[in-house]
Amino acid sequence: AVVSTQSTGIKSIGKIKREIRSVKRLLSRVEDLPPTVVQENERKLEMLENKLVNTKQSKVSDKYKMVRFFEKRKLFRRLKTARNAHGEDSPQVQKIRDQINYIVYYPLGEKYISLLPKEPYTDETVVSKQEEILQSIAGKVSSGELEDSSQTSWSKDKNVSLSRIKSLQAPDLSQTRRRVHSKPLPEPATSDDFFIIDQG
Repeated sequence: AVVSTQSTGIKSIGKIKREIRSVKRLLSRVEDLPPTVVQENERKLEMLENKLVNTKQSKVSDKYKMVRFFEKRKLFRRLKTARNAHGEDSPQVQKIRDQINYIVYYPLGEKYISLLPKEPYTDETVVSKQEEILQSIAGKVSSGELEDSSQTSWSKDKNVSLSRIKSLQAPDLSQTRRRVHSKPLPEPATSDDFFIIDQG
């Protein structure tokens, strides 16, 4: 039987939560446990809590991977056009480069705010958050802390090593990592206002 990724992710999260509760119950009787057992289970609890966070982040990231794929593809096309029309060092080219890096380094586990919505955002909180993330990533790329992903050529078969991509964590947006898939993905079918994009 085929099990959906979303279903598997939910079951995995539930299993980790049960393990965490089990370890916490054991540690609640710390006075009855040998020090070595306490230390071992404290390490296990820390490991499980980190695993839970990573699993949740991966689940959210997977939800938006198709949207990011199509936006990135469209922006690389725009980049080529802008470079021919305005020159390599033009503000128009730099804006698109910043947008490409925004997609690549968007905070892992955060609900993705599309750069190409069908209708402009009216929620000032959303607009402000997008601009904050965009500027933060642009600054880190400019300083060399993050690699400029817009300097590469777009390829449907492009693979990027995870070791070369850092992870961003809100709210300080310190680092990010992204999985880049080797095959083109199908068109997304969704009604989420944050990632309805213009495919034109």
